[in-house]
Amino acid sequence: MTTNQLHRIPSEAMLGGVCAGLADYFGIDKVWVRLFFALMLILPVSFPIVIVYIVLWMVMPKGERYYQAQPDNRPR
Repeated sequence: MTTNQLHRIPSEAMLGGVCAGLADYFGIDKVWVRLFFALMLILPVSFPIVIVYIVLWMVMPKGERYYQAQPDNRPR
């Protein structure tokens, strides 16, 4: 059983990896999360979403996708 943890994914980041981490956590495509944040910036209430993004960027630990293949470190 794998546990899905909330974390940033810097290797898939456009700005901090917050959207990629949220998308990975909720199991959706990161494009939808990025579109959500972009649309929220366009709306007149964009100031709170900027604060939310910055807080998430500072609070979320840096990590990678949990199912990403690890390099083979065995001696040859």
